[in-house]
Amino acid sequence: MFGLLDWLILGTYIVGTTIVGHHLKGKQHTTRDFFLGGRNIPWYAVTASTIATTISAVTFIGVPALVYADGGNFVYLQLALGGIIARILVARFLVPLYYEKEFYSPYEYMEDRLGPVVGRITAGMFFLGGILGQGVRVYATALVLELITGWSLSQSIVFIAIFSVMWTWMGGIAAVVWTDFVQFFILIIGGIAALVFVTGALPDHWTTLVEVGRDADKFRTFDFSTDPRVAFTFWAALLAMPFQNTAVYGTDHLFVQRLLCCRNQREAQKAVLWSTIGELVPILMLTVGVGLFAFYQFNPMPEALAELVNERNDRVFPAFIISEIPAGLKGLLIAGILSAAISSLDSILAALSQISLTMFYKPFINPDAGEAKLLRVSRALVIFWGAVLALMAWQFSASTLDIVNLAFSMTTYTMGPMLGLFLLSIASLKRHVAAVGRSVAISVLVVLLINEPEVMNPVFGTVFDAPLLAWPWLFPIGALVCFGLSIRGKRVDGTT
Repeated sequence: MFGLLDWLILGTYIVGTTIVGHHLKGKQHTTRDFFLGGRNIPWYAVTASTIATTISAVTFIGVPALVYADGGNFVYLQLALGGIIARILVARFLVPLYYEKEFYSPYEYMEDRLGPVVGRITAGMFFLGGILGQGVRVYATALVLELITGWSLSQSIVFIAIFSVMWTWMGGIAAVVWTDFVQFFILIIGGIAALVFVTGALPDHWTTLVEVGRDADKFRTFDFSTDPRVAFTFWAALLAMPFQNTAVYGTDHLFVQRLLCCRNQREAQKAVLWSTIGELVPILMLTVGVGLFAFYQFNPMPEALAELVNERNDRVFPAFIISEIPAGLKGLLIAGILSAAISSLDSILAALSQISLTMFYKPFINPDAGEAKLLRVSRALVIFWGAVLALMAWQFSASTLDIVNLAFSMTTYTMGPMLGLFLLSIASLKRHVAAVGRSVAISVLVVLLINEPEVMNPVFGTVFDAPLLAWPWLFPIGALVCFGLSIRGKRVDGTT
């Protein structure tokens, strides 16, 4: 179990990261400092922060489990294709739009183009998507702490939430970015250390890993299936995932907030494009999964842990850490997993706090509030949203989905419509836009009916035992339904 040396390493990580974030956060006198870092954060720090947030504990824990499972392989890696395409589109077309004015969020941009109602709608969708998506990531990490420390799931969730709130409250987005910068390197070092250890424990080391993986077809990367109910296919990666990734990197304030912290448009574009190297991390963690599969071909898993893994396949990497990793290295790996979770959670806390303040509190509750008051409210909102996310993470304990598919499926309800609204805001310069609220509601309903068969059965009287489409295809459907229902003819005057 977790020994004194492991706790010492984990404690050093927490204290050291806190000191770094506090030292580099800069002045915090205004909400511009708190939410935009004074627009003085270098692009390389934004890049590392973006990658650390993208990776999350879902990648660190869930991806090895995907390839370890019966029939598991490298097909998850195909999704990187959609990420690369989306980053190019975001850097070329979306980033310049955000630097036209000093926008604090993509929802302020949409509000500027389509009016305050649309701004509130997109902000509300961000709240929903952020709570659902990031709640899964907190839950994934809590699973690890629960196994290793002996704490309950709720205690593990509270532990993660407390430190995330503390780091965000301490220094806003600047502290978040710089702590993510440190966590990025801890993540990479932890993943490499895990691969080196598991490979070294095999009879012929790397040769055994390759041979066992090849014999079990673990290295198969491409799936050209045309079945729309299969998630990890080449066609889903090429045609559907660019919609999801464009929505993530271009309209989700969790990521856009970082781009708005850059010194200028050019640095923001560099940050987006260089974040593509983050696609190498899944390769590392997939290879760790093959190593785990090979290791357990020669070494039986302890019976108690085997029962837990059989219950939830996502526990295989944590179980390996518990039973096989030596003291010291175990603490490093847990620090890596914890940093993956906190880098996601402190990021969403900063984003949720900002949108709550700029889109709701300031316009409706206290429009005349001074900067000192707004800064106090911002920190209070960080605490509030930390509690909400902890509660959502606890709710996911009843889910039977693996955490990778759970994390992605939770974002299908909001990412598609969000991208549709952004496209409408661009098109509004030349076309009329109308009935936006109705279009968003229909878009979400369509996704719900496709994704949740138990909802469809009583409505249509037909028995569906599985979603009609895999979750990647729900992103373009949601976007196109929202866009198509609201777009009208050419503008002939200044109205929409």
